[in-house]
Amino acid sequence: MIKKQFLNTYKKINQLDPNNAKNVRQDPIPDEPTANIYRSKEDEKLIKDFHYAKFQENLSKTKKNNTLKSLIEKEDWDEEDIKALLDSLN
Repeated sequence: MIKKQFLNTYKKINQLDPNNAKNVRQDPIPDEPTANIYRSKEDEKLIKDFHYAKFQENLSKTKKNNTLKSLIEKEDWDEEDIKALLDSLN
């Protein structure tokens, strides 16, 4: 999700809740892409590093999964193939 969409979603949620309208800041959240959603640069780096590590882990597991490789190459799947796919993802 793009940061701008993320911030606009929060604006819409705040506008929908009448009890929260009193607690909303008077100055609007900036729409520029420079608006920072992280508390600090260190938080941003940690979060991005965590997501990259999870991606690498999932990629590695996928590449080593022979069941998944055989299913990807198969053209027509049946119920057993779907069950095998779900079992291999766990």
